[in-house]
Formats: sequence, C-alpha cells, structure tokens
Amino acid sequence: MRHGGMGRRWSTRAAAGLTVAVVLTGCSSDSGDKNDKGDDKKAGGTGAPTGGAAAPGGKGDQDPKAVWAALLAATTTQQVVEYRGVRTSTGDTAKEQTVREDLWSWYDAAGKAAFTDRAYQVAADAPVKRASCEAGREWSYNNALKQWTDTKRPCVVDMAREGKYVGDGILPTGLTAEQAKTFAGQLDATPGWLTPSAVEPAQQNGKSYLRLTVDLKPQPSGSGSSVNTDLLLKAFRATVADFTKGPYRIENFGQQSGSPVRAVFWLDPATHLPAYSEVSTTVVDKGVATGAVRHLRTEYLFSAPAPRPDRSALVPVPAPSWPEQGTKPPQV
Repeated sequence: MRHGGMGRRWSTRAAAGLTVAVVLTGCSSDSGDKNDKGDDKKAGGTGAPTGGAAAPGGKGDQDPKAVWAALLAATTTQQVVEYRGVRTSTGDTAKEQTVREDLWSWYDAAGKAAFTDRAYQVAADAPVKRASCEAGREWSYNNALKQWTDTKRPCVVDMAREGKYVGDGILPTGLTAEQAKTFAGQLDATPGWLTPSAVEPAQQNGKSYLRLTVDLKPQPSGSGSSVNTDLLLKAFRATVADFTKGPYRIENFGQQSGSPVRAVFWLDPATHLPAYSEVSTTVVDKGVATGAVRHLRTEYLFSAPAPRPDRSALVPVPAPSWPEQGTKPPQV
C-alpha cells in the first residue's frame, strides 16, 4: 500500500521476509487526555499497565543486566500501549528516506486493534505529508485542499506495512510471559551484540527514574557485511509463530540496519516500565559512515484508550512531553 509520496519502500529482501497475512481492526474510544472512566491518562507506566507482572525494585537496580531483564519482562508483556515519537535524521541526509517523522501509534494486542498517524518530510525543504490508519481504513491529508480524505482503501497494521511505525524501535509488546522469556533468551544468543552498559538514577519533572543505557553493536554476517537490529527480528521470529501479523517497529530495519545503535530508557524504578526512550544511530553503509545520524525519541502511555483523532482540521501529531535528553550516537 502506498500513502501518496510516502518515500521509498523497504528493500526487496526485507519485504520478502514479512508476508502480509491479517488486517487488524478498529479504534473506537476517544483519545484526548482522559480514559473511559473520565480520569486523566497516565504516561510512562504510571497508569494501570496490563499483562505480565512488573518486577519489583531493589539492589538489583544497580546492575544494568538485571534492570534490562526487568525492563524486558515488564514491557514486552504489556497488552495496550500508546507511543508518541519523533524521529529525525541529521548531518549528511542525502541518502536518508526521511529527515523527520512525527509518529503517533497505539496497539491493543488482545483486541487485535491498532492505530497509526505519521507526519513526515523526505527533505528539509519538502512539504510535510500526513498519513493515518484508523479502524482499518487509510486516511491522508490533502495539503492543497486542506482537508483529511478517507481513501476508501483498507490499511494493514502488520510488520510489512503500517506496523513498522508502531513501537519504540527496540521492544515489542503484546507477548505472553512465556514468549517474553523466549524473546529474552533469543537476545542473549549472540554474545557481545546487545549489552546493557550502564544504569544510574535520574530525575525528570520532580520524579525519580532509572536511566538504562543499552548498546547494540554490529555483528559480522556471512555475506561479509554487518547486521545489528536485524537480530531483533530474528529473535522475534523465533518467539512468535505468526510474527508478521502484528506491529513491531525495528529501528533501521532495511535501512543500513548494520549500523551501531545506542538506546537509553528512562524507567519507573517500581514497575520497570519505560516512561521515555531515545535511540541514536550512527548510520553506516557498507562499512563506511555516511555522515548521517538518526535519533528516535519515544514516550509511552500504558493502557491508554484507542485514539480517535479530529478529522475536521489538521491537528499536530502529539509530541513526547519529555524534552530532548541529548543521547549521543555511538562512535564508529
């Protein structure tokens, strides 16, 4: 499916590995800042998370590996998650597919429902384009007419299409407890690849968090090139039999995915659920740095109701409430 002028597609190789199978249906609840009981929605794991038991805090919070394990167990088993993100490409962006994407997405794993809203620019001087998927229908914004249009085409929120815009670039959600254990084990199957390297206390808006740094280092592949975030898909594929049927955003997948990545998570020390994350990439193509840097910022809202955006006007994509935290990309 194409959203008029959306930019270049995944590589043939990447798309071939993700066969489309199921159409996800329907968003129905109001978005706003209220839940269905009229209470304020809570961001970053301070609401009522569902699915899987959150790990308790303790002395293990000084050990990056223990904190990463707790983050994985708590987050991947969440069943309803809303993401508010911004992805930018800076430096030499001549080969980048986009220079900015504002990303709003929501996923209800049990209800097989999903939502996406994406505003993007393919170059700094290019117009901002807008595309959305709601209740299984594709919407696009016509800049000339200044109005939203229901294209009457179905949209599929799976990994090969709209599902690649749902998530934080690193962690899937909607897993069972057993699947979460399998996924964590698969991540550990490649020594030296994914390394929780540091954890320290942090403060934001008067609240205490754990700031966890995770480095993802390129690994040699049989073709003589390197792989990195491709290994996230490999782990997910080994975990979920019908892995293509749901959404999972994997940062850099099909786009110089062997580039080095640093992910930093700010998580609640009581639940180990993330409130906010930053994922920075030093873009490397065929072993040579291109001069581009990708930076993905994401805020999480757990157990949020399905968004229902206002189609009567062009309302900006909701941005993360957290300010930029300055995560530096890894050096080559």
